[in-house]
Amino acid sequence: MSKIIIKQLVAMLFMTFVLSAVPNDNNASKALEIALKKNPKKILKNIPQKKFLKTLYRQNHYQPLWIQAGQLNQKKYTQLFQQIEQDITLNHEGMLYKNYQILSKRVDGNFTQEQLLHTELKLSSVYYNFLIHAIYGEIEWKNFTHKLSALKRKKINATWIRYQPKFNIAKLMKSPDINQSISSVTPKNFGYKKLLLALKKLQTIKEKSPWKKLPSFKRLALGDGGDMVLKLRTRLEASGDYIECNKTNTSTIRTKENNLSKDNNLSKNALFNTCLDSAVKTFQSRHGLTVDGIVGKGTQKALNISIDEKIASILLNIDRIKWLPREEQTRFLVVNIPEFMLHYIENSKEKQKLRVIVGQPKHPTPIFSQNISYIVLNPYWKVPEGIVRREVIPAMIKDPSYLRRHGLEVHRTWNENSAKINTNALFWEDYLAPGNKFPYRIMQPPGPKNALGKIKFKFPNRFSVYIHDTPTRHLFKKTIRAFSHGCVRLSKPTKLLETIASFNPNINLTKANKILKGKRKTFLKVNKQLRVYLVYLTAGMNSQGQIEFRPDIYKYDKYQKRRLR
Repeated sequence: MSKIIIKQLVAMLFMTFVLSAVPNDNNASKALEIALKKNPKKILKNIPQKKFLKTLYRQNHYQPLWIQAGQLNQKKYTQLFQQIEQDITLNHEGMLYKNYQILSKRVDGNFTQEQLLHTELKLSSVYYNFLIHAIYGEIEWKNFTHKLSALKRKKINATWIRYQPKFNIAKLMKSPDINQSISSVTPKNFGYKKLLLALKKLQTIKEKSPWKKLPSFKRLALGDGGDMVLKLRTRLEASGDYIECNKTNTSTIRTKENNLSKDNNLSKNALFNTCLDSAVKTFQSRHGLTVDGIVGKGTQKALNISIDEKIASILLNIDRIKWLPREEQTRFLVVNIPEFMLHYIENSKEKQKLRVIVGQPKHPTPIFSQNISYIVLNPYWKVPEGIVRREVIPAMIKDPSYLRRHGLEVHRTWNENSAKINTNALFWEDYLAPGNKFPYRIMQPPGPKNALGKIKFKFPNRFSVYIHDTPTRHLFKKTIRAFSHGCVRLSKPTKLLETIASFNPNINLTKANKILKGKRKTFLKVNKQLRVYLVYLTAGMNSQGQIEFRPDIYKYDKYQKRRLR
């Protein structure tokens, strides 16, 4: 027998002796060291994260995380099991939950020392996977990045900047209080807790009475009746949109409804009455649809989204929040792109909510965050080169008066005081040729036609995106407001200016308002900078406790997939 084989047998016998020794903390620590050094394949059999666990225990001097006084720490593993069981975002068909279920049935038995150490490592493996799930979620970001790259090849510059949560997994695992560790990694902003409530609400509906898909029909509206109205009422009852409101109806309305049902030989429930009209409008409002009470194709399509699809949407948005910045801010702005709204948050409360216009699907507003550091009153609009190439040059070829009609000027440089170019001498067709770059700069001076309106809020970034006023006020009446080239147009910019001035004493509102009446370009420094987050959340819960779903204008819900952990 070779010396190598003899040494291996001696090592295995020694490890067997140690593993069979009387259980205590010192023995467990020594046994862990020997097992992980001498025969890691055996002790880590059927346990994932082998490399991580070996490093974790080596750095912890092989001190057990779950063994105390020679046995498993019941209080600690109970905390872990309760956290897993209470996590409503965890997929019960995934390996993490299945491993937890198997482990939970084995922790209360009598163990040999080897079984005890194996269970120690099993618990650490399950805890590691649960922390990864709790911190990072399940979005397959690599695949999503490939989708964005494919869009860029189609000249759609879709960008999503992720902010990876900065947590030390090993340090969290070594902490004795699991509840505190999980609490510390749970997002605190962007409606995370409300989304969990929304998820729980939908899961409850699914368990008790999930809605069924409605058969196809042309349209339904106030005053209609029949079997389809009954089905519509049942569908809206299931989702909590329909609430019997005869008590709140006036006697005149009730009389009209009673007469209508008699004239048409219908039961009251088969009549599209004011209660059902109100329910349809509630449904339309919380799904980002035109609120008119008419059940046409768009509303029918939204009604037939299954409860499983809605649950998947909420889970996706919960995971998106996990990749948003975690820093604590006293005050900040959130521009939720699919919602077409800007929210001002101060001391964890919403203080202001304003309508916005965001980028078109072919010019998507990027997802990122930055600080508003200065404000420009009466700004110049310096037309980006991409817009010049794609829009201005073709427009000038068709209509030589285009620049004049839009109040645009052509300068030699980006300096607003640089020499102006005589556009009559330019042959615009030349600049459509590949590689023939337009050599001048097009800008729009302050005035009523200026595309940026009267105020621009700057948060310097590589995308040249900012928040600004706009002369096209009528577009804010639209439900779907995706009309810009990527920047965010604000419905009431003076309101945001007042808000920023409220905590920036250096901004004199009286003086600013006087400047806004003229055309003089003026910079206002924001000494106490305001963080702005441009996010993409297609599901949420409003202040009335209603679950809201927003249109997936950039198809990111379609492109992002969650893995089955």
